[in-house]
Amino acid sequence: MDIFITAWALDSYLDLKHAHVFTDQEYKTAIRPDVILLKTYPQNAKFQNSKFWSIATDGKGKISDGFKMKWHQVGPGKVQMRLPTGMFAEAYLCEAYVKTDPKKEKRMMAKFKAHLELLRRGQFNECGRLS
Repeated sequence: MDIFITAWALDSYLDLKHAHVFTDQEYKTAIRPDVILLKTYPQNAKFQNSKFWSIATDGKGKISDGFKMKWHQVGPGKVQMRLPTGMFAEAYLCEAYVKTDPKKEKRMMAKFKAHLELLRRGQFNECGRLS
């Protein structure tokens, strides 16, 4: 499966890196290898772990084609980081964020739903591909 890096994903990665949300070591040893696992989705057992991978939801229930990668105790602030991912014939990385409270989670899921609709229409900027 190809993994598309959208402009939303790249911009959020740069913002999180600049804010020192995660260390270079965490990126190299945990975050990037976990993202690369999408190439073999759903075969890897890690996708059965709900603390790492789950269906994205909003107040109305499941978000069609939407999933979240999750990392806990990340960086010096020991935060929870999320990476919404659109799963179609390919994987599309969307806007990563730090989970801080239920209100932010709700806002990010609303943005993610909008991103998924744009992905379905082909209206997104591709900044790279992991294939």
